[in-house]
Formats: sequence, C-alpha cells, structure tokens
Amino acid sequence: MQQHHKLAAEITYLDPDKARFFVDAFEDLNLELAEDQTYSRVRVKRAFPLSCDDCFIVVQDRQGKEIGSLARLDALDRDSRQAVEDELERAYFTPRIQRIAKVTTANRVPRWEVETDRGPRAFEIYSSHRNSDVRLLGGGRVIVQDADGNRYEIPDYRHLDPASQALVEEML
Repeated sequence: MQQHHKLAAEITYLDPDKARFFVDAFEDLNLELAEDQTYSRVRVKRAFPLSCDDCFIVVQDRQGKEIGSLARLDALDRDSRQAVEDELERAYFTPRIQRIAKVTTANRVPRWEVETDRGPRAFEIYSSHRNSDVRLLGGGRVIVQDADGNRYEIPDYRHLDPASQALVEEML
C-alpha cells in the first residue's frame, strides 16, 4: 500500500510598512518589527538567488531560526532597503565578469583568467564536461561557479567582446 505524505510549508511574510532594518555601530544588521520587538544580528538570504535577487528574502535570527520573509525589497523604506541590499551584497559576493582574457585547460581542468568589476581574477572550474559549473540563465545571463564554490556573473554574455562570447559559448 502506497502512502502519500503532505508537505506543508508555512511562510510568514513580514509587513514592509512595519519592518525597519538598520545597521548598528558594529555593522550588524538588525530588524525592528515593533517598538518592543527588535532582533539583533539578523541574517538575510535569497530564496531564489539566481532567478529573483530582489524578491523572497528570508530573514533569520542569529541562531538561524526564521523570523519571516519579505516578498519584495522595493516595498521597504529606502534606508531599510539599502541596509538589506548591503548585507545581501556581502553575503552573495558575486563579481561581474566584463571580459575573459583566456581559458586554458590542464589535466581537463579549465582555468579562467577574467576582468571583473572588482578587478582581475583567475580561477579554476571542476571540468569542462560539468555543465553545472557554467550555467546559462534567461536573457543571456551566465553564472560561473569555480572549484571553491565562488560564483561569478555575466549579466548578458552577448554584450561581451566577440572573443569572450566565443569562450563562453564553448563552455555552454
């Protein structure tokens, strides 16, 4: 006899009109939900980091327990939104590749040398045969994950120089 299990997930959405995020003197992100309800050192995570970086933001207390979620960042007041965006930027450090200088392969391990918005970088990916290391998303967006788990983004590879475009297309 086959049993069916129901999976239920309850999502608590935070009211953006009542949630105020701020950074304290120690540069920790804090959340105030009411005059008497403040959470210090909260963590924010994207539920869908690759497809929707400004929606469905999960807010956790310092022990990792979920406080609630934000449906959209743009619903927050300007200062709260900036505080959350700055924290997400730190948590999801993703340099944007502007040019690929070269890709070399030694022992079937591709080594990328690139120019990013954060300066030059060199990294290896596991293998040219693992499609999960270089992923094409919608609109020409490409995410590259190196062997150490770091991510790099190409917002639209079709806007790169022709040589860089060709190197990306070889890896896709």
